[in-house]
Amino acid sequence: MILHIKKHPDSSGTSGLNRLSRHGRRALLLCLAPLWVATVAPHAFAQTLAPGTVTGWGYNEFGQASPPVGLDNVKAISASFHSSMALKTDGTIVAWGKNDFGAINVPPGLTNVVAIAQGNYHGLALLGDGTVRSWGWNYFGQNNIPAGLTGVTAIAAGYAHNLAVKSDGTVVAWGNNDEGQINVPAGLTGVTAVSVGVRSSFALKKDGTVVGWGWGFGPLQQLGIPPGLKDVQAISAGWYHVMALKRDGTVVAWGSNLSGETDVPAGLKNVIAIAAGAAPSLALKSDGTVVAWGSSFLGPNIVPPGLAGVTAIAAGSLHSLAANVSIASATGPYTLSGFQAPVNNPMGVNMGKAGRNYPLKWQLKDKDGKFVTTLDAVQSVTFKAAQCGSFTSTLADGMKAQNPGKSGLTYDAGGHQYHYNWASPSAPGCYALQLTLNSGQVQQAYFNLR
Repeated sequence: MILHIKKHPDSSGTSGLNRLSRHGRRALLLCLAPLWVATVAPHAFAQTLAPGTVTGWGYNEFGQASPPVGLDNVKAISASFHSSMALKTDGTIVAWGKNDFGAINVPPGLTNVVAIAQGNYHGLALLGDGTVRSWGWNYFGQNNIPAGLTGVTAIAAGYAHNLAVKSDGTVVAWGNNDEGQINVPAGLTGVTAVSVGVRSSFALKKDGTVVGWGWGFGPLQQLGIPPGLKDVQAISAGWYHVMALKRDGTVVAWGSNLSGETDVPAGLKNVIAIAAGAAPSLALKSDGTVVAWGSSFLGPNIVPPGLAGVTAIAAGSLHSLAANVSIASATGPYTLSGFQAPVNNPMGVNMGKAGRNYPLKWQLKDKDGKFVTTLDAVQSVTFKAAQCGSFTSTLADGMKAQNPGKSGLTYDAGGHQYHYNWASPSAPGCYALQLTLNSGQVQQAYFNLR
């Protein structure tokens, strides 16, 4: 579909849009008709995504919603202003869309990538050794990786600033700081994930709470984190709004609502992933379907009819991506180290207190003895009530499995360890926790919580 909209320049010969404040520009962009010709990616026929493939929809003038033909073996996706990026199972990156300032000029020969993040005009890659690479626009120093930065476990890229989580739970920030967005709060620790807006930053702590800083206390209230928000397992910051996925599979959103981007659909549940863009908000459900809301202009929230088999989502400014991410090329059997201290392996019983977080740590090696780094190697971490007197390898009937999938899972490249912070149930009793790998291998640990 092509939209033809006449541009109305002001007396100086430039669009009046350019003379507005950055916040006013966004309001006009999202609430009124944009002042240029735009192309929208046509909806595909009803489809169930094949493993390792990507599809896109919404604003597509620069091909950002049209993945390259033949792209496969994808394990992660990212979307930004006018570009998109995919991480493949072989640790390489494919990028497409508009190439402003070299936004899609992935460094030649870049391999061993375990995570990706896109800013408006720049890209970040986290390598398996815990270091970070960058490319693209560098006006604010957003590509100037801090000297000596290592031990990184997660990254996030915004308009012109970046965040990195280190294995010790601290955050490093660099790039544009016109609104204090890289002024990490003193003493911030215990962070497991980060996300960034245009001029704001957010951190998810292992206790399930969210911390924010930068710009956002004005009329759009992006830093207005709902009081009492807890039990969060994932966060995603759009341009001026934020989404939080809770451990019970529900979604909370706050910030700008100019286009309904924080109007979470009533009754939405069983969500396993979220993505916030400029105006669209996306939620991936456990049945592989996608729910979207927010601005429908240019179609970023109009999910292709019948789309299924989705396991990952990403939201750009006005386009959206969905993928059925591939299982890691390493499929086992793995050499599993077993849970490392402080958690004991069977048949030892871990004594503790109910309602506390307990760190699970383990290492995996492939058949060649190399460390496995991909999160796709982990199928699920679940727990059930167990018989206190037996602690057999068979899970007892009782409480329904909680924390399904890879909730709260990270990889510490420096220590070659998988980390999972288990938020134990508040009810005292005995529990059997089970780690299941994509090879079918299972590791268990037993807890007596009082």
